[in-house]
Amino acid sequence: MISQAIALKEDDPFLYNNLGSAFKDMGRLNEAEASYRRALALDPRFVDALSNLGSVLRTRGRTDEAMDCYRRLLLVNPEHAGAHDNLGSLFRDQGRLDEAEAMFRRVCILDPGFVEAHVNLGVSLQEQDRFDDAVACYEHVLSLKPDDVEALNNLGNTFKAQGNLDEAIVCHNRVLAIKPESALHHSNLLLTMVYAASVSPQELAATAREFGKKIADPLRRKSPLIRDDDPERKLRVGYVSPDFHEHAVNYFFEPLLKLHDRRQFELFAYANVIREDAVTTRLKREFDHWRDIRPLNDDEAADLIEADAIDILVDLAGHTRENRLMVFARKPAPVQVTWLGYPATTGMDAVDYRITDGYAEPPGMTEHLNAETLWRLPEIFCCYAAHENSPAGIDHPPFEDNGYITFGCFNNFAKVTDPVLETWARIMAQVPESRLLLEITGIDSPQFRAATEARLLRSGLPLDRIILEPRKRSNQFVLYNRIDIALDPFPCTGGTTSMDTMWMGVPFVTMAGDHFVSRMGVTILTNAGMPELIARNVDEYVDLATNLALDRDRLRGLRHNLRDRVASSPLMNQKSFARNMEAAYREMWRKWCKLNGQSSGIR
Repeated sequence: MISQAIALKEDDPFLYNNLGSAFKDMGRLNEAEASYRRALALDPRFVDALSNLGSVLRTRGRTDEAMDCYRRLLLVNPEHAGAHDNLGSLFRDQGRLDEAEAMFRRVCILDPGFVEAHVNLGVSLQEQDRFDDAVACYEHVLSLKPDDVEALNNLGNTFKAQGNLDEAIVCHNRVLAIKPESALHHSNLLLTMVYAASVSPQELAATAREFGKKIADPLRRKSPLIRDDDPERKLRVGYVSPDFHEHAVNYFFEPLLKLHDRRQFELFAYANVIREDAVTTRLKREFDHWRDIRPLNDDEAADLIEADAIDILVDLAGHTRENRLMVFARKPAPVQVTWLGYPATTGMDAVDYRITDGYAEPPGMTEHLNAETLWRLPEIFCCYAAHENSPAGIDHPPFEDNGYITFGCFNNFAKVTDPVLETWARIMAQVPESRLLLEITGIDSPQFRAATEARLLRSGLPLDRIILEPRKRSNQFVLYNRIDIALDPFPCTGGTTSMDTMWMGVPFVTMAGDHFVSRMGVTILTNAGMPELIARNVDEYVDLATNLALDRDRLRGLRHNLRDRVASSPLMNQKSFARNMEAAYREMWRKWCKLNGQSSGIR
């Protein structure tokens, strides 16, 4: 039929454009691209073909070519709202947020009813930490279209960033009532629930398991994966992540990557990276194979992993942004592991193991909260490498200059729940003249600042002794030189931030909970040789922080040479950690060979 139509109208650009759309709907992107290009060869000013070709090129990760299509389209029709919107999205993907914002604002003028453009404008504002403006965009969309999924989802994410967790959960549940089949929106709900004090570990685990049962588990492929079942052979290990760029995950992952024993492991990257950077370039050199899976759908990515005959596939993202858990759901590798990026269960039967340690999760404490089998590493579940740009710590506590103690918390403000603020108010009441320094994304927005200050006041904190600093690159690490003692939030405690804190020579006080996310401080302080800073309950937390602040000699002693002590502890013993991780992979493989191995060759 198609060939007959082309034979009759081989010079008709409309036919080739329609043909391209048919190929695109079938997922045959090579043929779609060729058809759109044929249409444009016949009519270079064909607006629909330019728009469609741009869409296919963007899907395939060819950003520069896609941008060229939209620019050509705007030369033909300068008021084409869709082209401005698509070009704005590409600018946003590249981190060019000012240009993206300008494009989206232009669309909103050209077509005030273009709902997607208002949502996209909100996202560009959200990524600039202009949360109040982003909320206004999403609420405007919802006034036009109350069930708009993207606006609801992004409103939930913005509320989370502001620390309004219960409101965020309401938004994500509204989204799932509309799109219950969406894995992305289940992930957003689960990530928000991790931070919320109102959500119990049992509720979080049950929600994750429900996601697994309804969304992920039915996708599992039934055909057996055949591998050479030699338990001691060289293993093919794949790492899947959206964060192979400048990201905190790489403070922990890159040392392992560099120290892997290449005689025993062949390493594959499955990268879902939006914007590559210098870190991406550096990581590419360390992998044996680099696969860009961003242009691939989940089945295509799973097919690629199967074709690469991966033995152990490692997820580094969990339910965080841009994850590819639905690739894991298809079970393309015999052994599948989740580690590092997300502090709770995926809820998926297809993920065999979750990496942890015996301090964060003592045997018998959290097995019931995990769909995966827990694999406890010796010492610690991750190993820190200091950021290359981190400055030296000061050689004395700040109180010696200031005359008062400065507490601080630089964690994601979503972790700072109302019970945490109320606890900090109790500490400050017992430490005269003390200050509390908080680093908060978006706090330079007047409306968000006013709302935050009102929340601090309701919690009993004295605003005249509170210092609020915006989270920005120039503040990274240097703010630690202004605080004497760090206060860990709860129930979601610090991870990377706590490692940064110790590296910068600042002790912190934590409270031990009864699940992983509430015990990251336990494993960090225990491995640093400072278990005396771990509280068992709120009263003990208050006493620990208060007594340390009032005992200036003890505080000086804890801070003395803290960076050196951290550097020589398991927190930063990268060689030992790499061997521990490799031993875990090897034993996981031995178990698989014993239970499932087949000797009929490599698939």
